This record gives sequence, C-alpha cells and structure tokens, in this order.
Amino acid sequence: MRPGFLTAALLWAPVLVTAQTVDEVVARHITARGGMDAITAIQSLKITRTIATGIGSNVQVTVYKKRPNLFRAEQRLATPAAPLTARGVNADAAWDMAPGGKITLRPDAAAAEARDLDGDFDGLLINWKAKGHAVSFDGRESMPGGDALKLRVKTKGGVERIIYLDAATYLDRRHTGTLTLPSGRRDVVIDFSNWQDVNGVKFPFDINEDRKGGNAPEQSLVVYTEKIEANVAIDDALFATPKSGGEGD
Repeated sequence: MRPGFLTAALLWAPVLVTAQTVDEVVARHITARGGMDAITAIQSLKITRTIATGIGSNVQVTVYKKRPNLFRAEQRLATPAAPLTARGVNADAAWDMAPGGKITLRPDAAAAEARDLDGDFDGLLINWKAKGHAVSFDGRESMPGGDALKLRVKTKGGVERIIYLDAATYLDRRHTGTLTLPSGRRDVVIDFSNWQDVNGVKFPFDINEDRKGGNAPEQSLVVYTEKIEANVAIDDALFATPKSGGEGD
C-alpha cells in the first residue's frame, strides 16, 4: 500500500467507526443481550431486589413482569411488620397502592409513561419501531470507564430518554431523563452494571439511580438484584388493579 493511501485510510477510519445507523447499533445491542430468539423466549420474570436508600432501612422489592406489558412491583421496608406498597401496569390502568391498601389510579399522561417504562418487557430499544418510539443516534461520547454510544429516545407516550450503550459491549451503561413520581417530576440518572446471564439473556444486577428536582430532596438509590427468575408461572390476576382497602386485592 502506498504511504499516501495509508494516510488517507487512517484519516477516514474514525469516520467509518462512528458512521453507524440506529438499526446497526440496536442490532449490536440485541446481540450483546443474547439475541432476539433468547430474548423473546422469556415470557415472564420475577425479580428479587434490595434497595439501599441511604436514609435508613433497606427496601425489599419484588418485581413481576409478563408479556406483553404487564408489570407489578411490591416493596416494603426491611423491618418487622412494615406495610406493603405496590404499583402496577395493566391494559386498563396504571396504579399505585399506598400503605393500608388505598389505590390511586394514575392520570392518562402518567399512565402512558408507566406503560412505556415499567410495562416495557425487553427495554426501550428492542422492537422500538413496533412500539411506536422514535430513536436517533447521536454518536459517541466520552464517559468515565470508556466511550459510550448515545441514543436519544422519545417513546410513543412522549417520554424522553437518553440511553448510553457501552461502546465495547453494546450493553446499557446509563439512562438519563425525567420520571413522574408522587413527589413530582424528577430528573433521573440511572447507571447499570454487573450484567449476568439469565436463560441466555444478559440483565444488569446492579443499578444506581440518582433523583433530583420535584418537591423532594435529592435521592440516591443503590439497587442490588438477588435473583432473576425467567418463565415463572404468574397468573394475569396478579396484575389486575387492586380494590382499595387490602394489601393484595
């Protein structure tokens, strides 16, 4: 190869590396997760977690998910006789259960957000076109720990998220955006790590979440996942909107 041609090739190399399309990046992400066949083979999930809040007792959380978009999360403080709280998403509603069993239905905009985020089974990028989302690829960005690929997502319901995929592994490193909580609209930064195989699909077992804004002080949550069980039998009735007054139904 002539020296001049080699120099030209080297000059073009960074452009070729970064000139990826959304479809190419998402395809690499799906492969990194385990491949579409393995991903779609999982029909339900039961996730057991502990959340360290930094302000007292840890919170024990159990998450149930079932295709296509059923979701229920139950949590209670890790103290004797702590009351149960829960939230859920089904085809008809998104709801929250306060201690004592009082049920509050989320308004339409908040319910749409819950379906896009909590009710999403595989992750925002997987099958994003069929879900009605818009995704753009904003190139590479330097981050602690190495470069990341930056994708901007606007969900069908209007939620905006920036997703950073590790440039080497194509797995999620960070999500940023806003989140609607009882305390108001909050800015969130969510970091993912400790990816492990479950039924041939990679899941993050460690999640750090920082929240600020709204009518609440800044909050940092450290989420440790003890167990993820795939394809467990879960009755659809578990996801139904509970009646007020009881801890389960």
